[in-house]
Amino acid sequence: MNPLTHFRKMRILPLLSLGAIFALVTAAHAQNLYVSTQTRPSHAILEFRPSGTQSTYGSGLLFPRGLAFDSIGNLFAAETVQPDDHSTGRVLRFNLRNKVSTAGSAAYFFFEGLAVDIAGNAYVMANDQTSPTGASTIFKFTPDGERIVFGSVPSQGWGLAFDSAGNLYAADGGAQTIYKFAPNGTRTVFVGPSAFAEGESPVGLAFDSNGNLFVSIETFSDPGADSIVYFTPMGVKSTFATGLTFPRGLAFDSARYLFVAEANAIPDGDILKFPPGGGLPAVFASGFGRPEFLTFGPPR
Repeated sequence: MNPLTHFRKMRILPLLSLGAIFALVTAAHAQNLYVSTQTRPSHAILEFRPSGTQSTYGSGLLFPRGLAFDSIGNLFAAETVQPDDHSTGRVLRFNLRNKVSTAGSAAYFFFEGLAVDIAGNAYVMANDQTSPTGASTIFKFTPDGERIVFGSVPSQGWGLAFDSAGNLYAADGGAQTIYKFAPNGTRTVFVGPSAFAEGESPVGLAFDSNGNLFVSIETFSDPGADSIVYFTPMGVKSTFATGLTFPRGLAFDSARYLFVAEANAIPDGDILKFPPGGGLPAVFASGFGRPEFLTFGPPR
C-alpha cells in the first residue's frame, strides 16, 4: 500500500509562527534523528541522517521507549526488561563512543518517556506494575547514579518534556491530564480532562521555541482517529493535525520541522515530517518496525 494512502482522510490545520526546536542539548548542531523501535527480531535504536539514510545505533534492547541527549552528547534511553514477569525499568547511557552503561533502574516498573535537564539529570516516567490504578512515578537519576522520586501522576504516564524555564511536563493518559512540575517538584495541572474528548489520551510531548506544547493524542481503539494538538503557555488549545494512527514520540529539528512517530501506521509504522507552519506531511521513513519515541542529536 502506498504510505501516503492513509493521509487521504487527514486534515491538517495551519499553524502560524511554528518555532524552532527548544532543546536543552546540542540544539544548534542537531543533525540526526534517533528513534526507539520494536524491530524484528529484536528491539533497537535507529539513527537516521537528514536524507533518511538509516543505520542501527543500538540493538538487542527490550522495549526501548524514551530518548534524550544531555549537554555533552550522551544519549539516554529508557528500556524495560522481563516485561511479562516482574518488569525492571532501566535508563541506559550511551557515551560518545557508543559504549553503554546503566544510569539507573527500578524493579516492577515499565519505563516510558524520558527527559534530561541541563544539569545532566535523567527523568523517566515509570509505570508501576503493581498498582491497581496504573499509577506512575517520575524517577530522577543523577549523574552519580542516585535514584530520587521526583513526582508522580495518578494513572498511566507517557511522555515528558522540559520547557525553557526548567519546568517538567508529564502526560497522564489515563487521567487525561498534563501535569506541570516546577524544578522543586511541586505539581500543578497544566491542562485537565476538559481539554480532551472522551477516549482521548495525551501521549507524546514536545515544545517549540515559542513555548507551545505539542501533544500527540491517541484513542487506542480507532486507527485514523488520532491527532496532534498544541497548547500555548497559557493553556489555550489548537488542533495541528488529525487522521493519524497511534502517534507517539514528537521532536522538532533545528529547521523547525516536526517529526512524529506513528507506532501502528500501515504497513509497519512510520515517521512523519511536518513542514514549518503546518501542511501536508511527508513520510520520512517507514517499514522498519514500530517507532516509539524520537530525539535529535549529533551524528554518532
